[in-house]
Amino acid sequence: MNEKIKKILITQDYDPLKGTGISVATFGIAKELAKQACSVTFASYSDSGENNCGLVEGVNVVKLESIEDLENNILEADIIVNVLSFSSFFKPFGVTVGLMCEKLNKPYVPWIHTTIQNSKFNNIFGVNDYVQKTALYLTSEMLKGNMCRGVIAVSSAVKESVVSFGVDPEKVRVVYNGLNVEKILNDVRDITEKTNDVICIQRLSAEKSSTLTVAVLANLKKLVPDFKGVLVGEGYDKDIIMSLIKIFGLEKNIKIVSKLGNGDLTKEIARSKAFLSTSLTESFGLAIAESMLVGTSVVVPDIEGPKEITESGKCGFVFENTDTIKPAQILADLMLKNPGPEIDLMKKKAKEKAVKEFDIKIQGKKVLDLLWVK
Repeated sequence: MNEKIKKILITQDYDPLKGTGISVATFGIAKELAKQACSVTFASYSDSGENNCGLVEGVNVVKLESIEDLENNILEADIIVNVLSFSSFFKPFGVTVGLMCEKLNKPYVPWIHTTIQNSKFNNIFGVNDYVQKTALYLTSEMLKGNMCRGVIAVSSAVKESVVSFGVDPEKVRVVYNGLNVEKILNDVRDITEKTNDVICIQRLSAEKSSTLTVAVLANLKKLVPDFKGVLVGEGYDKDIIMSLIKIFGLEKNIKIVSKLGNGDLTKEIARSKAFLSTSLTESFGLAIAESMLVGTSVVVPDIEGPKEITESGKCGFVFENTDTIKPAQILADLMLKNPGPEIDLMKKKAKEKAVKEFDIKIQGKKVLDLLWVK
């Protein structure tokens, strides 16, 4: 690459070191870009109260204090990557970054992390449909801006959503949320025993359909009364979930863990026989990809990202969305029967796909190639 070092600015509306799914993905790519002779700044206006500013693993982490701060960071960069999503309520930061780039004549590449399906949960937050459509219109206009050099979508499903707004498909590049394959496999190399029957990793919210998760596990208890499960997550539905666990008599079956560090999380996945998702919308599914990598069978709904990354059942078990009987039966079979060659082959295919397609180094190169497009 015979070009001068590029100054890349990545913007996001919350702390990149927070450890959520999106942050793990975006900051992972930022670190890869920093290894490629790039100067990378990651700017957010996070009010987490934690002092996460400064040079972190080669990335300059900045907390924005004002619009002037944002403008100065944009002016100093050669290209800007603005992280955003089709949110259930309008988050104007990502769109504002794009509009400021237009004003300042700076090239930018929006990085979209959800499908349009996610925006349909607006009523939960008291956002009426007209306001939501207005927000989506603003987002779509930014995606079609003159200075927009391309769009990053975290799955083909997300790309379809972006294209549905009239964006040229040739401008949209699919870049999966990457896994640090080498580190994860090293973290779990000594784990040989499956001590959990099932693990669920999700935000406890309507979008992730935590109530359906509990319903599946209640049906599982009828088939495997003493199963052991771990539910990792926080969210505004937590009190509802805790109540449902008591109502269905699952207190001895399910352990709720609010948060695990990334290394500890992959170890917990590796200790589990199966990973369960009941999400109503999922653009990619980082925990699904991690499960595939470490040899844990995945049981996921036939929606968006999960269907895509499991290749419609070749690399995991796929059930009809909102069904709570079929996934319980699949889980019970995984717990009560010997895996057999078919399951072993499925897990082998899943791991091969994760190594070949989800490695953070591969995804980082895809982003770099897109940013260097003239």
